Amino acid sequence: NAAAFRTPEEIKFEYVVLTQDALVAQIAVTPDEVRAQYESAIKSYRQEEQRQASHILIAVKPDASESERAAAKKTAEEIAAQAKANPAKFADLARQRSQDPGSAAQGGDLGSNPRGSMVKAFDDAVFSMQPGEIRGPVQSEFGWHVIRLLAVTPEKTRPFEEVKVQVETELRRQKV
Repeated sequence: NAAAFRTPEEIKFEYVVLTQDALVAQIAVTPDEVRAQYESAIKSYRQEEQRQASHILIAVKPDASESERAAAKKTAEEIAAQAKANPAKFADLARQRSQDPGSAAQGGDLGSNPRGSMVKAFDDAVFSMQPGEIRGPVQSEFGWHVIRLLAVTPEKTRPFEEVKVQVETELRRQKV
């Protein structure tokens, strides 16, 4: 009965779990290191200038004939004249006449966007306008746009005091 007197193998071990979160609190950083980290990564704390615009799109298919393109431009010119004559009704005009399925229901509002996030012709027009200005028609690959600039949010950098805790935490994580 040798098998009855056998004991199964056993292992006893100890281990330590080192997690980044547990070690972060133990890392010391100086105020000078935090300031230097902020200065070296200041671009990540900068918010680019953004422009809030709305538009009315008269769509033109890529394979449209010259007469269709001319008709779309004429329609856009008429809408631009109406919008310039009564700027307060721009949103209503966009709801009625815009062929942009994404923004027509919102009165043509495209939200705030930084430079380079829209197609080039549209982007160039928006970033050369003053708030309240109506411009158009502007041609893009989608068709003709009548554009109204609603607001400009200037570029700004979040101040050191506002992001100090975030920078300190990032620096500690890097050291860990």
